[in-house]
Amino acid sequence: MRPSTAFPKLAALVLTGFIAALPANSAGAVAIAIIVNKANSTSSLTARQLKDLFSGGKTRWPDGQKVQALATSPDSPEHPAAIQFLFGMTEQEYRKYTIQANFTGKTDEVPKEAGSPQTVVSQVANTPGAIGFVNASLVGPNVKVVKIDGMAPGDPGYPLGAK
Repeated sequence: MRPSTAFPKLAALVLTGFIAALPANSAGAVAIAIIVNKANSTSSLTARQLKDLFSGGKTRWPDGQKVQALATSPDSPEHPAAIQFLFGMTEQEYRKYTIQANFTGKTDEVPKEAGSPQTVVSQVANTPGAIGFVNASLVGPNVKVVKIDGMAPGDPGYPLGAK
């Protein structure tokens, strides 16, 4: 193989292997994990409970701990799909919603924007009442993945994925 053609072929193989290793739902989309602090006793939530936690409809965990919902920044790949699932809104509708919530003082009705997915993982790991969403491939041992309606990221029928 000539040196000029080796790199593109090697890069394609590495990239293909990386993409194949990402958790995906049945539609082939990269799965988005809902994560909580490891001390949280919750291991599964219904879609409705999850939506209530992120929208401020439910403000305490069963143990009394205050819920702190965290979101990635809008430019993160998982953000639009998570917002569509959690709020039933497009990204543009959600931005208007958050502006209105800030204007009316109802900031507890929207997740706190934490920044990068890595920052969300770190903040959830360090905050007992935190819940957030990230690409499932970023989940490490410092946080716990919560099932949605009994399904984990990568399971057939898992409802939360990003294309």
